[in-house]
Order: sequence, then C-alpha cells, then structure tokens
Amino acid sequence: MKTIQPISLWKDGAIEVASIIDMYISYDDLKSQCAFQYVLYNDTFSNLANGKIDMLGQDYIDWDNSNDSAYTYAASVLNLQITGNYIPPTPASDVGTEDI
Repeated sequence: MKTIQPISLWKDGAIEVASIIDMYISYDDLKSQCAFQYVLYNDTFSNLANGKIDMLGQDYIDWDNSNDSAYTYAASVLNLQITGNYIPPTPASDVGTEDI
C-alpha cells in the first residue's frame, strides 16, 4: 500500500477524500501484458474507488517487475501522486497499565 496526495472523489452523494492506494496483480502472461487491480481508500479504509489497470506492450517490456514501479505506473495512469509507503498506526500500548 502507498499513500497518495489526497484527492476528492464523489461517493454516494458526498465528497470523500482518498489518501491510500492498494494494488495487486490479477493477471500476467509473463511476456507482453498484465493487469493490476487497485482500490483507493480514505483514512478509515472505506473503499472510495476501484478498478483494473492494464499494462501492455512497451510499458510491460520496460517494467522491472517491482512493486514500486507497478505503483508508479498505476499512479501515472490514474493521475495520482504517490507520497510514500503506507505505515499502519501503532496500536496503543498497555505497558504500565497492568495491575501490580
């Protein structure tokens, strides 16, 4: 998952802000084409938009098979700006709250 420059999207009659993209590869013929599935989430992980991105021809040939370059490709197709890796929040610690 990657964070993106927040974008406004219309969802169910309201404007929502997407700030996270997640992807996985759903098809790869290992020679000339592949397909990625993507989801755009808000900060509470509501699915705001999703779809499929095909990578074909020279784009596929030039792809180095890395996750980062797949995200970069998807961002260019979707006109998004990746801002970093998604880092989940750290759960609250119970250290020091146990009964003595």
